[in-house]
Amino acid sequence: MIQICDDKLLIFNLLLLMSVLACETSEILTFTAHERGKVEIQCPYESGYKEYKKYLCRGECLRVFKDKVVESESAAKDERFSLNDNKSAQIFTVTITDLRTEDRGKYWCGVKTGVGNLDDFTQIHLEIKHVSRVSGVTGEHLNIICHYESELKNDVKFICKESSTSLCEKSAIKVSSENNSNGRFSLRDDASAGVFTVNITDLTEEDSGIYWCGAVQRGQESKNKWISVTDLNISAEVVKMLNTHH
Repeated sequence: MIQICDDKLLIFNLLLLMSVLACETSEILTFTAHERGKVEIQCPYESGYKEYKKYLCRGECLRVFKDKVVESESAAKDERFSLNDNKSAQIFTVTITDLRTEDRGKYWCGVKTGVGNLDDFTQIHLEIKHVSRVSGVTGEHLNIICHYESELKNDVKFICKESSTSLCEKSAIKVSSENNSNGRFSLRDDASAGVFTVNITDLTEEDSGIYWCGAVQRGQESKNKWISVTDLNISAEVVKMLNTHH
């Protein structure tokens, strides 16, 4: 009888170890956003979980104690967090607004299954980029400088203009190192120094906005690596002259 109990305990421990390993080896979804911006964390789930409660958990998300920052059908601890469950698409989306540097880190998309307290999890890594602010004047030109790690030296470099990385797709790319120039935008990559520079000429007020410096391996267009973000503010020369007189 004791032997049977020991066997059951051994099997239980093996199953527990397998579940931990499965959790650790599953793909980590990475989302990148910038300070004061917003991010939409999309959490896909299996069709059988449509009617189950969903939540976003922060940190290690222990079995007994879970730091649930937002949960379906419940008010969020922080009003910057909201959760929307699209059951037809089998994806729930957590939106975080007014992002801060302390929001970065590890999160878990969770589905409360009610089976032995072992919920269904997907690990999330949230990266928050500091925003560099650059000002310019209409009709003039300026440079946006993007420093990158040596591991990216052989990647294609690019810059795009969009409020979030999810919207910053190929259609939003202003210029890349594949062509080096596109209208008023040009890009020069100095791989030995680990920096690429984007020059914008004949500036207009419409050039104002958020710009993302990025890199991607050739043939891996869906796996952009986000390097830095710049908030560009272009004003008319008249405004500059008025400010000078004051």
